[in-house]
Amino acid sequence: MTEFQQDLFMIILDKVLIGLIAVAFGYYLSRLLERYRTRKSYELFVWQQRVDACQKAAKLITEHHNLTIGLHDMLQRIATKYPEQISDEEAKPGYDFIEKYEIFKKEMQSLTILLPAEVALAMMAYMNETGKVTDVIKGKFDQGIPTQEEITYALAKFHKTCMDVIVAGPYGKIKPIE
Repeated sequence: MTEFQQDLFMIILDKVLIGLIAVAFGYYLSRLLERYRTRKSYELFVWQQRVDACQKAAKLITEHHNLTIGLHDMLQRIATKYPEQISDEEAKPGYDFIEKYEIFKKEMQSLTILLPAEVALAMMAYMNETGKVTDVIKGKFDQGIPTQEEITYALAKFHKTCMDVIVAGPYGKIKPIE
């Protein structure tokens, strides 16, 4: 082999090795980018599920809140009289409320797994306030009657937490409620 042929062989070998290294590096980089894109896509999907759950929970809680506030006058009557002294007609909205509350609780429990912890805690605070309403209707006065302001404040905290989750986005941090 002449010197020119040896140089030509070395140049070709050099180019082939550089090409193989470039292909391997490109493949490795492509795999890294694909994993990153898949992870971000999954996080975005989970966040969208959480947003949808927050929206559904907010809708359910708002409807429930309207029913609860509508019963507040009846709660005052129950507080002044005992439930046994209230006629069945007066008590019917309360008993209907209890039935709807049980359905509401089941729907909210099914959403709990999708909600972020902060939203679930705010939801539980609202459920505790409205749980006092059902206790009063059942004749249990040990926790007292929640005022409209307490119930509305619990609802407002829930809505604020939902909005914080949505505004924070899939990668943001949620500020705790004070």
